[in-house]
Amino acid sequence: MGNATTISNGELQTWLIDRIAFYLDKPAESIDPAVELARYGVDSVYAISIISDIEDHLQVEVDLDEARRRETVDSLTGYLLDLIGR
Repeated sequence: MGNATTISNGELQTWLIDRIAFYLDKPAESIDPAVELARYGVDSVYAISIISDIEDHLQVEVDLDEARRRETVDSLTGYLLDLIGR
């Protein structure tokens, strides 16, 4: 997707939802960015996998504890955009 600094909120959110849907084996359309990820069954194993994907995708180091405090895709997207300095 090119340089991480050019990623938009919408692009990042769509990518995150796709990754979460992949791990949960659910259609991406069923993931509401405003609903707590725990309600979808995102546990610590999924979270670590998703964070690893984020680090690879954005080329940043993500603090797992900080990321886990973001309970929705919306809040996680905001945190990641701050992290990459957008």
